[in-house]
Amino acid sequence: MVPTERIRNVEIFQGLKDEELKIVAQLCQELQVPEKNTLCQEGARADKLFILEEGTVSIRFQKGAGFEIHGPGKILGWSFLVPPNRYTASAVTVTPSRLLMIKSPDFYELVHKDSRMGLKIMDRLAQVVSGRLKASVEIH
Repeated sequence: MVPTERIRNVEIFQGLKDEELKIVAQLCQELQVPEKNTLCQEGARADKLFILEEGTVSIRFQKGAGFEIHGPGKILGWSFLVPPNRYTASAVTVTPSRLLMIKSPDFYELVHKDSRMGLKIMDRLAQVVSGRLKASVEIH
């Protein structure tokens, strides 16, 4: 289990109570990833959510567009929460990075077991995705 302080400011967990953060923290696995490592591939089955704590990750689309995400607290791989559960982009580390990972089955159990907490998380997810879409439109 990671300390709850490490996930308190994660985009989709903001606003969760300490007891809720403790439950989420039990699902997190720590990863140290070297640069130029592919975390997920566009179109592949989405089965992991990544939380960037340190480093930079490039989000790349097959059509050529892309952007970078810098830690801490940013999420990658949110497609695992939304049908058809396929990654909508590839994510490649630009620098050596420290991440937390949550596997899809664990996360689904979490949000379905406690619907109130699940709703808070999914609401924050909608805000994150909306913000990124808006930023992407402004760039192009």
